[in-house]
Amino acid sequence: MTGRFVQNPPVTPRAAALLADLDAFESAASDDRERACLARIRDFVLRSPDALSRATLEGHVTASALVAQPDASRFLLLWHRKLGRWLQPGGHLEPGDESVFAAALREAREETGIGTFAFPIGDRILDVDVHPIPAHGSDPPHFHYDIRHIFTVPRFPATRPESCRVFTLDQALAAGVDDSLARALRKATDLLGSRPEHRAPNTEHRT
Repeated sequence: MTGRFVQNPPVTPRAAALLADLDAFESAASDDRERACLARIRDFVLRSPDALSRATLEGHVTASALVAQPDASRFLLLWHRKLGRWLQPGGHLEPGDESVFAAALREAREETGIGTFAFPIGDRILDVDVHPIPAHGSDPPHFHYDIRHIFTVPRFPATRPESCRVFTLDQALAAGVDDSLARALRKATDLLGSRPEHRAPNTEHRT
């Protein structure tokens, strides 16, 4: 009996760009869990024509970003009421977002009220994660295939949304952030801590 070959559906330009970014990120995956998440995200994007759409009930790609001070001494996290935990800014892609990076930038601006960021690694990926989301209202249980970037800002505004709070790495860990966010925060600390103190950050990005 001959095996049947199942061809993956064609991917959209945004999905193709994401797959290229995931290939570039592969060597930066820091542990077995993150490598497994990376493989799951690739598989999901390849087999799901609408992987980047919130309408895909099985799950969808989401875009997020750690928002840090340039020396990683402080991070800005948001309290997510539905999930009951501290998270980095981020959310679903909108049809007008040209890329996952552009979606992360839009979400960070909307959720923190900060208009201008620097991008210490440009639009490259910092971290990836796959996590389950419980049912809520008409939304069934599903997965978020999260693509994480890193943005910096010299100082956090004194006036910011009520859900935002400033944390050091140790404070964030003590507040009970999940393992994947703890990993991303440590990555950001190692990355930014290794940069020369007064080096100008890279502010180039694709949108």
